[in-house]
Amino acid sequence: MPISLLRIAGLVLAVAFVWLAISRLRRRGSGSRVPAVGLLLVGVGLGAVAIDPDLVRPVQDWLGLEGEPLGRLVTVLVVSVALAYVLLFYALARADRANQRVSRLVRALSAAQVEADRTGGDWGGVLVCVPAFNEAESLPAVIAEVPREVAGLQTHILVIDDGSRDSTAAVARTLGAHVVSHPVNSGQGAALQTGYLVAERIGVDVVVTLDADGQHDPSQMDRLVGPIVADRADFVVGSRRMGESVGGGDSRARDAGITVYTRLINLLGGTEVSDIANGYRAIRASRLAEIAFTEDQFHNPELLLGAARAGLRVLDVPVTIRRRTAGTSKKGTNVRYGLGFLRVMFKSWLR
Repeated sequence: MPISLLRIAGLVLAVAFVWLAISRLRRRGSGSRVPAVGLLLVGVGLGAVAIDPDLVRPVQDWLGLEGEPLGRLVTVLVVSVALAYVLLFYALARADRANQRVSRLVRALSAAQVEADRTGGDWGGVLVCVPAFNEAESLPAVIAEVPREVAGLQTHILVIDDGSRDSTAAVARTLGAHVVSHPVNSGQGAALQTGYLVAERIGVDVVVTLDADGQHDPSQMDRLVGPIVADRADFVVGSRRMGESVGGGDSRARDAGITVYTRLINLLGGTEVSDIANGYRAIRASRLAEIAFTEDQFHNPELLLGAARAGLRVLDVPVTIRRRTAGTSKKGTNVRYGLGFLRVMFKSWLR
């Protein structure tokens, strides 16, 4: 078989891959050897095919390309793309694990801010977690409305300042709330994970999540906590569908998206909730350790599917969603946000 320029180019490229792989494998360090080994295998495979193109014939026949003029070349390209995807997914997985390690460190350091001020034993009662990003204007009204006692349990307010650039943390402290601060904005999911970690460490009975923008009505908190105290549920979700939205509500596109995703969540998790996108929720603190939290942004599907998998009794109750009191909404409204939500949904279900 004559040696073509394409085979020569493939052989040169194979030698370069092998040389690069061996150089990386010789380096000392704690990094993974998988990328270098993968590069070595690609180089060896490419070199073998450049020397004897007929080596790809079994794969070529399997792909249905036997007898095609450019069958061997197309086969090599298909295999190359497949290997590239495998290496890409591996790199993304490694990056995701690294991000999770950093996030866990940030949450642990943040939780230590409250533990340092802790005196005595467990706090007990209800921890009201308020994730906040640049919400200095709306926080005073929200904190003022939180009742001192809910369903017979004392409330403790924890504001998770998620890298705010305004005076969110200072305002919260002035109003008597406990505050933990993230050094950078990490997302509402990350802020709530910090709140859950604090709840586990200080020993409360129930955790309530409450938005900092004033859309949730703290006077309705008893609807969420009551079923848990009465041992009728472990996880209670507020529903605007069962209750009402005051001041306009969501756009038609967002409302339709919530409906579709809520039905899909119920199908995947075997639940019967009516509003997956509502962040006004209560959960039994002792069950938090049974749920795996990894998502910094799209935490709603991960939380609900995780709760269902852990066997928590899930209940939804009617609540009122009000107009934001100040500032601008951080909620996503575009297709990218919807796709991200869907990605996390299936990722959590497959976990």
